[in-house]
Amino acid sequence: MWEYKVPGIPDDMFEREEDIPMTKEEVRVVALSKLRVREGDVFLDVGSGSGSVSVEASLLVGERGKVVSVDSCKKAVELTKRNVERFKLKNVEVVLGESPQVLQYVVQRVGKVDRAFVGGTRKLEGTLKALFDALRSGGRVVVSAVLLETASKAISSMEEAGFANVEVVELIVAKGRKIKEGTMMLSRNPVFLVSGEKP
Repeated sequence: MWEYKVPGIPDDMFEREEDIPMTKEEVRVVALSKLRVREGDVFLDVGSGSGSVSVEASLLVGERGKVVSVDSCKKAVELTKRNVERFKLKNVEVVLGESPQVLQYVVQRVGKVDRAFVGGTRKLEGTLKALFDALRSGGRVVVSAVLLETASKAISSMEEAGFANVEVVELIVAKGRKIKEGTMMLSRNPVFLVSGEKP
């Protein structure tokens, strides 16, 4: 379905539901770049929503890699599963569970993980502490945040957990829409990406 070796699957290729969040394509591209995803990695998607990050990560880690997609909302888990099936992916496991508690189950199932994306959790501080333990040395994490307070909490929580090279990037994307007179640029909400690495 997506024949290219780069992330950036158009948003309209995914099945969507209005009340389930989705990480938009430009944000996914930068997040996956900050994660430095490699073929063969074990990738964890916390708060998968529609599963768009899980799908993109699955294609990047390839057949030798594994993606575990976690969400506490049953509806989001079902939507993620449908998008995984839509792209005919075989290396994604979708798990219903609340973070950080579910992360112990994930590590028991697949061992330590190489990369983790946090798209949403009510317990960010506890999740980042659990991810520090779940990651291999050199493993990377990226938190996506739409609220300034969440980005601030991600930075301080990563530093307290022991992550190194903590960095924050603000993405402001505008997409063109054709109107009668020409092309109008429509701004999307700014998104903060906070990344860090386990020493």
